[in-house]
Amino acid sequence: MADTDLIKMRLTFPRGKQQPGEIVDVRADEVHRWKGFAVAVDEPKPAAKAPTPPAETPKASK
Repeated sequence: MADTDLIKMRLTFPRGKQQPGEIVDVRADEVHRWKGFAVAVDEPKPAAKAPTPPAETPKASK
């Protein structure tokens, strides 16, 4: 991970002017410092593409 990756975390305890329930962006390498103050938010997964049907193989004529 690059150190510019951000993790969304929801506060569980007041921290400065921020109140519990607020979502904050935390650098990936700083997440360990937020333990006890916030929990990681489940990011929505991209919508799964509909599976494409397999291509029909031409049947060999006898």
